[in-house]
Amino acid sequence: MAGAAAMFLCGHAPYGQWGVYRRRHLLILTSRADPPSFELGKRVAEVLADRLPSSKAQVSRAPHKERIASLMSSQQLDVALMRRDDAAALRQGRPPFAEHGPVKLFTVVGIGEYLFVCRDDFAARHAWLIAEALDKSRSALPELLLPSGSSAEPPDSRIPLHPGALGYFTGAPMPGLEPHAHEDRTHEVDVPQ
Repeated sequence: MAGAAAMFLCGHAPYGQWGVYRRRHLLILTSRADPPSFELGKRVAEVLADRLPSSKAQVSRAPHKERIASLMSSQQLDVALMRRDDAAALRQGRPPFAEHGPVKLFTVVGIGEYLFVCRDDFAARHAWLIAEALDKSRSALPELLLPSGSSAEPPDSRIPLHPGALGYFTGAPMPGLEPHAHEDRTHEVDVPQ
């Protein structure tokens, strides 16, 4: 009886600590069905954990790209490494993501065949800091595709740069702290103290 009451009080999922874990760790979604995305995700997470330790960046594998779409569209997770065509399809709400989209995705950086994407409610300061950390880690990520010049064209014109990343690449100062649109999803991504 007490177990049933505990399940009821935790909400629909018995994993009450999952929300806490997501708030404290920047989880970079990749797809188990796309093994190179996981390997790349591990390198990105290592760079971010080194350069932005408070992000507690970790790579996470969804079973397939449709699950990435589900987690992003339901605002359970904020960032993912996606192949360009998949990111564009999710942003536009096209198959195979029609039931999840459109999801307003933005690019932080391009990395080879992939885009590091985030939802539109991802804090500008966080996107700026991630863009800076990855830009300054080109030796660890030689396939990094960064915008250049004052126009800062995104690596894929179908998914625009996040305003925070755009600011970094055009020389704007780091944005100030801002309230996150989803208070329970705020990450601790910030400048090391």
